[in-house]
Parts: sequence; C-alpha cells; structure tokens
Amino acid sequence: MVKILKKLTLALAALLLAGGLQAAGPLEYAPALAVEQPPRETGQTSETAAPAQKHQTAGSLEEAVQALIRELSAQEGFESWAKAEWTSYPLGPGTHGWVVLLKTDGVEAGYLVIQDAGAGRYLLSEYGRGEYPLFSLQTLHHSLVRLDLIPSDTHAERLYYNPLEALWQITAPGGPVRYLDAKTGEELPLHPGEVPHKELPAGEGISYQTGSPAPKPEHLIGGSPFDAYERLPWVTSPPASPPSPAQLGEWLKQGSRPIYAAEVYGGRHLIPLAVTGLAVWSGGTAYVRALQDDDRYLPLGALHHLGGFYP
Repeated sequence: MVKILKKLTLALAALLLAGGLQAAGPLEYAPALAVEQPPRETGQTSETAAPAQKHQTAGSLEEAVQALIRELSAQEGFESWAKAEWTSYPLGPGTHGWVVLLKTDGVEAGYLVIQDAGAGRYLLSEYGRGEYPLFSLQTLHHSLVRLDLIPSDTHAERLYYNPLEALWQITAPGGPVRYLDAKTGEELPLHPGEVPHKELPAGEGISYQTGSPAPKPEHLIGGSPFDAYERLPWVTSPPASPPSPAQLGEWLKQGSRPIYAAEVYGGRHLIPLAVTGLAVWSGGTAYVRALQDDDRYLPLGALHHLGGFYP
C-alpha cells in the first residue's frame, strides 16, 4: 500500500508539472535573442559559437554525425534532416559525449546524443525528431523565464547520465542551484550537489566505426500517439517481463498501447512515456520510439535497466 501511495504521489506530481508546462503555452521566442542573450554555460552555448565548435570538433566525430544524419534522413519523418544544419555541444565534464542539435530553416528539428567509445568508434545513445529536442536552448530559455530567472545572469551546464537522467544544472547569483529536465524543462526535485543516478553498462546503442559503412534502421514498426496518463497500470501493477524487440513489435502490431514508466533520480521523479514505435537497426540494436512532447528514440537495452513496460 505504501508503495502504491508513493507511485500515486509521483504520478500526480508528474501530471501537474506536465499540465503546468502545457498551460504556459508556447514561448514567443525570438531566435535572435538566443544569439544575443544566451544563458552562459560550460562549453559552447551560443548559436554564434557554432562555426568555432565545428572547427574544434574532431574530424572523426563530424564524420560520424554526418553519416548518421544521412542514414536517418532517408527514413520517413526524418526527410528534413537532409538539409539540416547541426551544432554539437559537450555533455558535462568527463562524459566524452555530445548532443547534436539540428535545425532546418532556423527551426529546431531534432537531436542526436553521441558518445566517444575510443579508437574512432562512436555510440548513438539516443536520437529524436521534432521542435523540442533534448537540451533545446529554446526550452531552456522558456523555463528560465517561467522561473523568473534572468537568462543573461544564469550559468547552465548540461549533465547526461543516461536517456532518462539528463538535466540542466542552473546557477544564478544569490540563488540556489536548480535542476531542469533536459527534455521538458520542468524543475526536478533535486538538492544541490545531490543528483542520484544509475550507471548503465557501456555499449547501449548502435556503434559507428569511422571509415566503415554506417549502420541504418532496417525494421520500423509504428503506432498511433496517445496520452501516457490515459491509464495508470504502473501505479497498481508490476511491469511485464522485459520484452525483446520482437515481443514489443508484436504488442504494437496488435494495437496495444504500451506504457513505459521509470522512477529516476533515486525514486524522486517519475517518468511515464507512451510507446508509439520501434526501430531496429542493422546488427539488431533496437530503439523504442517514445512520445515526450515529440518523438524520442531510446535504446531498448537502456530502458530495461531504468524501468519497465506495461502492455
């Protein structure tokens, strides 16, 4: 009973936060403001820094990014990526990873998270499409305005531990350290210096070796979008046994609406996601398409370590 009450509390908190963000409406955001008055942060932050960032990026990383974008742009729903411009940003100290933000016609169009595995090999930790990418500067600005923080006076650092524990660490003169979810921009219930997280096994995601043919999505299964809060099986029931790519694909083909749920940051925050598709890449690595503002593609193996599925 105590566990159910805790889950209900987390679910209510997550629902209220999501509702509050939606009620705030879209930000009337001037792209020029991001250039002229970006939040200060560790590493390259301003759109004006993009050319310098690209020159500093290792040639092998640039090769990996371009190869993955080329393969994804051939897929349905990603066609606009063929003409997209991209900028890479480092993901916190010691991670050897980058978030790559794509824009088409000046509008954010998606993202990649790439980790350096050494010796010219790179892992695609996750990717997504839509106008609200992971670590979006527009979403960050929206959140800072909502929190009554002056963007030019803030210091924002990207922290990426795994696909569901990715966040901005925000500091402002005379104020407490705050943490914002890297996808939604919502404030997280974390204390300064205390960010509990899970360490995942290395190697989650497809691998690209520079100088070799790029991997590609080979088998795609799609479902219809739905609201993850339309039912709450993750409050009262245990999750199903971890599904294989084939089993998850069957759920989707049969018209099931699977929900994925995880308690993250040491149980302080709950994330329920509507599962709307599956992409299996060459070599068999599967990415789950989950709806969170727009589409995220998260490694199935990583999700098994972080939470559970409810068909």
